[in-house]
Amino acid sequence: MQRFAGKVVVVTGAGSGIGEGTARRFAAEGAMVVLCGRTEAKLRRVAADLDAERTLVQPADVSERAQAEALIAATLARFGRLDVLVNNAGTVVTGPLLELEPEAWRRVMATDLDGVYFCTRAALPHLLEAKGSIVNVSSVSGTGGTGT
Repeated sequence: MQRFAGKVVVVTGAGSGIGEGTARRFAAEGAMVVLCGRTEAKLRRVAADLDAERTLVQPADVSERAQAEALIAATLARFGRLDVLVNNAGTVVTGPLLELEPEAWRRVMATDLDGVYFCTRAALPHLLEAKGSIVNVSSVSGTGGTGT
């Protein structure tokens, strides 16, 4: 039994790691999957193993509001609905906090926090209509820097 047959799932950060695994699992459960990430080549590598009719590769930098909105618009244009949003995109900068430049900190916050906000804001009306779900993924290794 495929628990997500007929459902549409957007996974950000789908080019590797947890996002890739999440996208593959949803696809195995019958979902139509939208693979989102900044690197199209990584997304295409993941998509190569999935059913092309049920997969959309949509490169986007979710830290940019317009790109997050375009992601949701492309999902609706292709599949006509949205049932699940997996906010998984994240970035990390490692090193001593005193050496962390403010610009690097802003890049982390823009992806890890603003990206969740922009994607959720764009998707929410459609998720409410579908009685859908949002999954926010986080990691302790996704910190902006380490101590001294």
